[in-house]
Amino acid sequence: MDIVISIASKIAESLVTPIGREFGYLIYYDTNMKDLKDELKQLFEMKDGVQELVNAAKRNGEVINSDVQSWLTSVNKLIQKVSHFEEEVSMKRRCLYRWNISRKATKITQDVRHLQKERTFNNNVAHPAPPPMIWSTFKEGFKDFKSRMTCVNSVIEVLKNEEVRMIGICGMGGVGKTTMVKEIIKRLAGLKVFDNVVMAVVSQSPSIRKIQSEIADELGFTYDREDSETGRARRLYGRLKQINKILIVLDDVWTELDFEAIGLPYGPHKGCKVLLTSRNLEVCNAMGSQEIFTIPVLTPEESWELFREMVGEPLDYPDLAKQVTNECGGLPIAIITVAKALENKRKHEWVDALKQLQSSAPESIPSMNDRVYSNIRWSYDRLESDEAKSCLLLCSLFPEDYDIPIEYLVRYGWGRGYFSNIDSVDEARNRVHSLVDKLQRRFLLLDSERKDHTKMHDIVRDVAISIASRDPHRFLIRNDAKKKGWPEKYDHCTTISLIPINIYEIPVGLECPKLELLHLEDEHYSLNSMENDMCEGMKKLKVLGMGGISALPSSLGVLKSLRTLSLNGCRYLTDISDVIGRLENLEILSFRNCSRILELPREIGLLKHLRLLDITDCYNLEKIPHGLLSSLSSLEELYMENSFRKWERSAAESEDKRMASLVEVMSLSNHLKVLVIDIPNFNFFPKYFYLTIQTTIRFHISNQLGFSTTPSTIHGCYAFENKLDIVKSDATEFMEIQIVRLLFKKCEDLLLGEIKNLKHVLNELDQEGLRHLKVLTIRNCPEIEYLVNGASWIQQTAFPLIQSIELIGMPKLKAICHDQLPQSSFINLRSLVLSECPVLKYAFSLSVASNLVQLQSLLVSLCHQMKEIVSKEWREDETAFVGFPKLTNLTLWGISNEFVGFYEANKLYSNHEVTTPKDQNVVGTSYDVHQSSRSFERAVFPSKCILWLQNLEEVELYNANVDVLFDLKGHMVPAFSHLRKLEILLESPCQHLWKNIPCGFQGFQNLRYLKIEDCRDLEELNIAECRKMETIVRSADENEKEDQTGMTLFPKLNSFDLNGLRSLESLCPDASTSLWSAAKVMSVQRCDKLKTLVSVIPQIKKLEKDSTAHHEDEDEGISSGSCGCTPYSCGPMTEPTSRRNVVQILPRPVNQEVAPTNLDQDSNDYDNLERLSVLSCESLEVVFQLKGPKAVESHNVQAFNKLCYLSLNYLPSLMHVWETGGSQHITGFGNLTFLGVSDCGSLRYLFLSTVAKLLVSLKDLKVGNCEKIEQVIAKADTECADQEITFPQLNSMRLENLPNLICFSTEAYTLKLPSLMELTVERCPDLRTFASKVVNTHPRIQVHTWLGKSEWMGDLNSTIGNIHEKRETQRSAEHVDEEDEFSSEEYNEEQVDEEVNTDSTE
Repeated sequence: MDIVISIASKIAESLVTPIGREFGYLIYYDTNMKDLKDELKQLFEMKDGVQELVNAAKRNGEVINSDVQSWLTSVNKLIQKVSHFEEEVSMKRRCLYRWNISRKATKITQDVRHLQKERTFNNNVAHPAPPPMIWSTFKEGFKDFKSRMTCVNSVIEVLKNEEVRMIGICGMGGVGKTTMVKEIIKRLAGLKVFDNVVMAVVSQSPSIRKIQSEIADELGFTYDREDSETGRARRLYGRLKQINKILIVLDDVWTELDFEAIGLPYGPHKGCKVLLTSRNLEVCNAMGSQEIFTIPVLTPEESWELFREMVGEPLDYPDLAKQVTNECGGLPIAIITVAKALENKRKHEWVDALKQLQSSAPESIPSMNDRVYSNIRWSYDRLESDEAKSCLLLCSLFPEDYDIPIEYLVRYGWGRGYFSNIDSVDEARNRVHSLVDKLQRRFLLLDSERKDHTKMHDIVRDVAISIASRDPHRFLIRNDAKKKGWPEKYDHCTTISLIPINIYEIPVGLECPKLELLHLEDEHYSLNSMENDMCEGMKKLKVLGMGGISALPSSLGVLKSLRTLSLNGCRYLTDISDVIGRLENLEILSFRNCSRILELPREIGLLKHLRLLDITDCYNLEKIPHGLLSSLSSLEELYMENSFRKWERSAAESEDKRMASLVEVMSLSNHLKVLVIDIPNFNFFPKYFYLTIQTTIRFHISNQLGFSTTPSTIHGCYAFENKLDIVKSDATEFMEIQIVRLLFKKCEDLLLGEIKNLKHVLNELDQEGLRHLKVLTIRNCPEIEYLVNGASWIQQTAFPLIQSIELIGMPKLKAICHDQLPQSSFINLRSLVLSECPVLKYAFSLSVASNLVQLQSLLVSLCHQMKEIVSKEWREDETAFVGFPKLTNLTLWGISNEFVGFYEANKLYSNHEVTTPKDQNVVGTSYDVHQSSRSFERAVFPSKCILWLQNLEEVELYNANVDVLFDLKGHMVPAFSHLRKLEILLESPCQHLWKNIPCGFQGFQNLRYLKIEDCRDLEELNIAECRKMETIVRSADENEKEDQTGMTLFPKLNSFDLNGLRSLESLCPDASTSLWSAAKVMSVQRCDKLKTLVSVIPQIKKLEKDSTAHHEDEDEGISSGSCGCTPYSCGPMTEPTSRRNVVQILPRPVNQEVAPTNLDQDSNDYDNLERLSVLSCESLEVVFQLKGPKAVESHNVQAFNKLCYLSLNYLPSLMHVWETGGSQHITGFGNLTFLGVSDCGSLRYLFLSTVAKLLVSLKDLKVGNCEKIEQVIAKADTECADQEITFPQLNSMRLENLPNLICFSTEAYTLKLPSLMELTVERCPDLRTFASKVVNTHPRIQVHTWLGKSEWMGDLNSTIGNIHEKRETQRSAEHVDEEDEFSSEEYNEEQVDEEVNTDSTE
């Protein structure tokens, strides 16, 4: 009973308390509502105070603390709750509701008090914002031109190399160095190579405090105000050391920086790298850059694209625009500046701008002076010496894009007296070459393709002319003088250059009292009436160059100050005797290429100050009087190549008939420093004439007739090395001549041709080892057996400095070296050519090869008994051989059946190892089982020597007969990772190009060009006429299936051609998409069994590598392998072994994870195809198959975003260019600008509406000879027809010979073609209207037919309709004419019949 009472009391207590509380809500309604009101007021005051602090912090750019943000968010949510509560209170006034409202008020009050307590922060509601990521502040502006992307990718790759700590990017001002660096920083941010990237602009006058501040700002820390530069450096150093991996970018560096003074931990901190930009290559070298990249100017195509983008489309004056673009010389800053200045301008402003650019004075073009010219003028002002500045200004004398001979700068600079502390012309030449190198490193001058020449960028030339035309220089430069005429004011000029000259514009009685240099040049001119007094008004003239003049002015003799007279190229000049002798101070006289001069006048002997005489290429010069040369007591340099050859060998009968002799020339040796002569025979030298040639003398002495085969003075090359050419001579005779033996010892470049009685070159020519020789060329010497016979060689070294050897046409050459030589022999050899050496069996012995650590290029051709390149002799140890670490270029041409490989190892390849097409990982197999009768396979690159050749970049193999190209057995490390070009032409079937590829092998990562012909197997990838090839790369069979995720082949292949592969069904297995994934240009021709070209599926989640994911893929008919390829199958794939039926060409990687591991790029970088051409593939049905599996239909199909050119021709089975499979999620093709389709007889439409919307960049559309095409745009199943389709950039369209074409689109699309300016419609008889709805075109559109331009009827539909009506009318008229003609013929026949019948009756 007590238990019952206890339980009852507990129940009563538990009921009374809640009942009381519930009644309390009703009783204390007013109190609860007042409490809520009071607490809310207090909370709102708190919130307003916090919000004010937050707003102030935001104004200061600070970041709000997370607890403050969370509290404000909670308050705002409560305010919304209170707002809803107030609405409820206003609606529910009855007693029953009062209880509920009071209860809610109580709970809300509790929430308010809780929030009040959570407000634990004081006034500290925010903290300073971290600095924004550096790349986030960069403007868009980088254009991914090929010339730029090559450099960007290379820099990023080098930055990933932990061994490289400092990189330099160089280029002329305005070429885009800063823009490129910013793009590199943005890409690095995506790759997460560095923890932090900071950038500071250094500029011409570097401020240490400014650099420190810029770096600190980007790292988000500040210095104390009282910190000195040293203190700031210590703080910065400590902060940078805390960052594990950091890249410091120093932009616009002009001088070497002191990293320690700035506080950069470069050196001690291994994770710190520096990337700098500079206009000065010397600065990059001085600062220790391990890699330096030079940015070139834009190509003409890139320049035009940039200009069009900057000026905007459409271009109203395209021809003018192209000329303006060309004048900018590919310099981005000039292109952008000029384009912006001409945007939306009228024609006369375009014409005026072009005129200014052509005249090298575009000051009135807005911003041209401030942005472009000042940029280059800064570089000029920073040149340290007046000599360098004068040298640069001299270069402006020559026309645009001119190959400037450096020798002109030498001779003109000498004449003007530009050089200080110079005692000879040769010293001046060295100085000028040094200055040119410096100016090229500063990017004020450019390299020329011609040796000893330089070039000047057009914009730099404009700036140089602008500087030179002002005080104190006062140059007058006219490179279109025939058009411009003579200026009004010229008496103040110190330098005048007129090319080509208009002689009739030069005033009579010319007065130029300050003129020191006059340069006149044309093909052929005469001074006519000015001959007598032309030089009277320029008596201070020091340099006179007259190229092309036919007669010298008689007043020339008054020029007593003249030091340099250049008459080069005066082909019509014959007489020079009258005035030359009066030029008493003349030091340089040049008649180069004056081919009509027959005799040197004796008056030249009067020129006692003459230092240089140049009569190069005066090939008709027959007489040099005896004693003339020996009288030139100051002569330092004598140039007579391809000139006088009638040297006196013995005294003539009379003094008048005597000619100059070699003894006379040799008598000048005390002061002669440069000698270039041709002689009939070396026997013209006296046999026992003793001569001590100065150590400083340079010579080129030759007895070969005609022009030199190497760059020489004929080609303007005056900075040559000691060269000796001996041809058609007997070694026993010329070796008896003391001077010849001395020349051999000094010789640096030696040519021997058709030499008799010479077997061992070095042993017989110079027992000291030809210690100075760098270049050796031997041709057609019938008796030479060795370059050096080691058995009789007693000296320490042989050819210690030799860099290049060419041995051509050597019928008895047995080896380069017989027996062993000292280790230092051939140690500097860089290039070797062996050609037409029929008995040569190997190039090097192992011992000689071990010395060739500098060898870079090797060419072996037509050596029909060559067995191997490197041969092991006697007891040579191959284990110590390290290979050819610098060999980059290898060419083997005409290798015969005797050739067994680069090196024949001890263990030969056994017969049982000959493989069949079933071998795993065979690359490029023809599937024809090749049975060899030999006991071993001949591999060009056997496994043994793969590691010897790791730096090969180009390999060319022509007319070879081998079994295997690369045997990769046992090579797990990346092989041939530097190889860029592989070109192969085989004489007979090759079993394997790549054999024994190990699982996980990586190699050929940089191969960009692959061409293989005539192997019935594997043509850039260029594969041609391999009629039995079914696949390019074979994978393992199912029972040999292993993990091949590491196999990577040719991920950087740029160009990819398939031609005449009649049996080709697929390109490669699933595991090697990188074979072509980076290709930019692809061409497919005559591949008759190919049914689809490209299969692409959407990007999906990371491929699972477990068995479940694999089976799911197989269920969907996809064999994903390890690279994410999705082949388009001809039929269902019931089992993995059916992969041989797969027909695929360009599968695309599905995701980044399965991309090649050696490429650190995002997945879009694999989609590089820019140009695709497909021709004559009889079975091809689909080009782009964009259908994905059902599991991923909701994802976007993204493909071919870089494709800009698509050409499809002669594809009789083509049904779809794009097959979407009903997918609604398609993106890509946004850069396609040209689309051409012709002779595709099965095609009924060009693209679906879903694809048409992607072609936003299409500019040129051509469709022809497709008899079944009914419309260009067809309706997609998933879309409604009533919509808008726009081709915003389509400029030109051609529709030709489309007999069934009814309409551009039969659906009710609103078609917009705002840029369409040219439409050509020919032989489309059923085309009555262009589109069913409104068609918007460019207002100046022109419509053409085969009859010419058509009348515009106000809109495109009406115009097309009018064309159709006219065509029908014409057709009807032609039909009536045909009927009339037929009736007339019928009538005439009836008349004939009647006459015949009448005659018969009679």
